[in-house]
Amino acid sequence: MSLCGRILLGLSAAAAATFALAPVTLAAPKASKSVAVRIEGPNADDIREDILSIVPETLGVVEPDAFSKALKSAGQTKPVGDALVSKAQRKKAIDRIRKAGKAASAEGVIYGVSRTNKKKKKEVHLVYVDENTGDLAVDSAVPLSGSRDDRKKALEELLGPTLAQIAPPPAADDGDKAKGEGEDGAGEEEKGEGGDEKDEGDSGAGDEGGKRKKNEIGSALFSVELGVEFVGRWFDYSDPRTRNLRPYSIFGQPAISVSGELYPLASTNIAVLKGLGITAGYAQALGLNSAVGGGDPISTTYQRINLGLRERLSLGEKSVLGISAGLRFLTFEIDAPADLARTVPNVSYTLFRAGLDGRFPVGPVALGLGAEYILPLSSGPVYERFTGASVQGIGALAGVMIPVATGIEARLLVEYARFFSSFQPEQGDTYIAGGAIDQYLGLRLAGAYVY
Repeated sequence: MSLCGRILLGLSAAAAATFALAPVTLAAPKASKSVAVRIEGPNADDIREDILSIVPETLGVVEPDAFSKALKSAGQTKPVGDALVSKAQRKKAIDRIRKAGKAASAEGVIYGVSRTNKKKKKEVHLVYVDENTGDLAVDSAVPLSGSRDDRKKALEELLGPTLAQIAPPPAADDGDKAKGEGEDGAGEEEKGEGGDEKDEGDSGAGDEGGKRKKNEIGSALFSVELGVEFVGRWFDYSDPRTRNLRPYSIFGQPAISVSGELYPLASTNIAVLKGLGITAGYAQALGLNSAVGGGDPISTTYQRINLGLRERLSLGEKSVLGISAGLRFLTFEIDAPADLARTVPNVSYTLFRAGLDGRFPVGPVALGLGAEYILPLSSGPVYERFTGASVQGIGALAGVMIPVATGIEARLLVEYARFFSSFQPEQGDTYIAGGAIDQYLGLRLAGAYVY
């Protein structure tokens, strides 16, 4: 008995030591869940991307190549096509999709066909296929005729409830547990220098792990605009006192216009810098001539160059505010002979500009508005004729942006600039006036691509 007692005592002590020294073993987390997404037909990549944007973060997505191989192995080597819409014709295809989903370890498969229906309307018909036979959880079409935002909203309404049911809950419970343990000194969150809690976002990772929404103006990496502009200019003097002062006017002169914006850090989550962009633009009149009195047409140059920086700020989901500053080089020169060159209002502005602009959705389109202050750093020949010339300027912009396709929109824009000057003439000056007004108007019809 004594020997048995010692043996039992020794085993008990060893067991106690084992439990005391062994680390606490946490329950293994549940296996992650995933879905496969496959779209056939026109604009399949864009539609798939829109679907992925509504997939919950806790739900994985099977790689397209992996699912394609699984689908071929299941016997579906050709596109399903319109057969997916017909309940009488799709049974074999659905069975193969279900088999491929199981082989790819997917919880379910979102399968869609982009097509033009019998009513000549574009749509994407979607089904959700899981391991359960019988009625499908999703079996309906989403129209493609509206804007991309409308399409995303319709996809969310159709697929959202099903995806929410199968998505694992976020790991908030573990975080709460760790926080509770930290209250009594155990399991405290890792601290940075100075005792501040570390924030992974401070490392410069992008939104949602560096992701951004493609083809949306509020998060675009770049945009390019190309258009035709009809320009006008009106120059006139106030309180003219000498006869050698010629006003000038022209309107409807066609010009080419190209501009762009680049946001190098748009995919990051670095405050301020992710919305900081470089802007550039160029416009030039084509075949512009001017006539003085009844004389022959005189070759004339109109050119505008913009360079600057712009900070882009999101207001809600779709509205965008821009704060910009930069330089503009504006030239309007009439190549007149020497006797006329002293009277025509040639300018060569170097301008500093700073302003605000906004883009606001109104139904399927967006309205653009902007205003800027313009400070001439140099003005050109016409102002050099006058004593004490002082020049200031303002500008305004308004327009409508109409979506045409994913990332592509048509734009109708009106741009206006006004320079007002005052002179301080002295007795005996060759040119005497109280001041001048120089106005520019551009009506621009353009197409733009946003990435």
